[in-house]
Amino acid sequence: MRATFADFTVDPPRFGNGTARYRRCRPDRDRLAIGAGGSVEFDFALDGEPPQQLTLTLVARVPPLGESPGRAPVDITVNGHEVIRDFTVPGGARPREAAFAVPGEALATGVNTLCVHGSAEARGLLWLHRITVEPSRIGACARALGEERLEITRNAGAGRVHLARVRFFTSAGRAVPAAPAPAPAPAPAPAPPTAPRTVGQWRAYLAEYSATILRVADEEDLGDVSDEQRAVGWLGYEGADEESILALEERLGTRLPPSYRAFLGASDGWLNISPFMWRMRTAKTVGWLREADPETWSVIRGGAAGAGDDTAFMDRALLVSEEGDAQHWLLDPADVSEDGEWAAYIWASWYPALGDRHASFAALVAEERTGFEDHTAHEAAAARPESAEEPAARGRAEALRGEARKAMAPCPTGTPAPPTASPRSSCSPIRRSAR
Repeated sequence: MRATFADFTVDPPRFGNGTARYRRCRPDRDRLAIGAGGSVEFDFALDGEPPQQLTLTLVARVPPLGESPGRAPVDITVNGHEVIRDFTVPGGARPREAAFAVPGEALATGVNTLCVHGSAEARGLLWLHRITVEPSRIGACARALGEERLEITRNAGAGRVHLARVRFFTSAGRAVPAAPAPAPAPAPAPAPPTAPRTVGQWRAYLAEYSATILRVADEEDLGDVSDEQRAVGWLGYEGADEESILALEERLGTRLPPSYRAFLGASDGWLNISPFMWRMRTAKTVGWLREADPETWSVIRGGAAGAGDDTAFMDRALLVSEEGDAQHWLLDPADVSEDGEWAAYIWASWYPALGDRHASFAALVAEERTGFEDHTAHEAAAARPESAEEPAARGRAEALRGEARKAMAPCPTGTPAPPTASPRSSCSPIRRSAR
């Protein structure tokens, strides 16, 4: 058979003797991100009589969910014949390779369809980098083994067999010599996070951000999130096409800054982009503040809410947010960097004057995400039982000694106290005020 593969490490993906179809997933830079219920179908051709067996190899990775390992099991079928069910790629910093045998009875002359389907119970994403289908070399291997036996000396998995060491023995009891395994390549140092700028970068960035929010947010705070968005792990929508973005730019009379333009191309609107911003506008509703939200504009122009010198900015500001906790996300067309980015700000009625300047829309999103993740990490650490063990043990000992008054005294100076909320944080990762 001819070489058959699907390579998602390049953009656009490269296929050998095959084509692919996607459902609830899409190629993203150097991978195909498959969420809960998503799937990819890969059609490949077999000439002549189907072989007794083919080897299917996946190169994939399951990224972690915060401090917890991700879980993204998949079912794999060929022409509807089950190859493996509920398979989970071991987690880690690098993509892993997994090989499976496809029996001849599952194959047909002509076009065959391989399907990798994400479980509806997935908590996270499967990043699929490559699929390869090739002839198996089981005949030569079987002849070489002869009377040898297989010994599994260690199982490195938990709940599943993840082989760490395998040895073959002859009938005389001697171990079959094997070539030394190459030393594993050192894991590359993670690149420092950068603000997304292209459509592909936004898709990857927002997919990871969505997974974090869906993992830690209270159920009551996800009321606007549809079942489909939960299943896919994507708090956004289909990206705006080029025609829609061009229509928006024609309506505004200017070209949008690159990072915000790419954001719309990745998702036309968004939910829960920060603890206090619940819905972003779409390409059809983005507009100048004075036209898109004349009530807020008139309040600021009237000098209310401590507007001060912000009135000139508000006259020209572009409003990109739709619904939040009395705050608005604004871009400044008069403050443009060399690479075409517009400065971005948050204005809120409960926050004095205009917020901090951000170099771009992407930089604003990145800062809000960092603050959200730092806050949830702090809450998780504060909620761990060990954080309360020491004062509890001390109080118990004092009570047993009869020192009840001392045992009930407040924590001494230096004992960590619950964090207080800053003007731009909240006591839960996502908390909506009454609307």
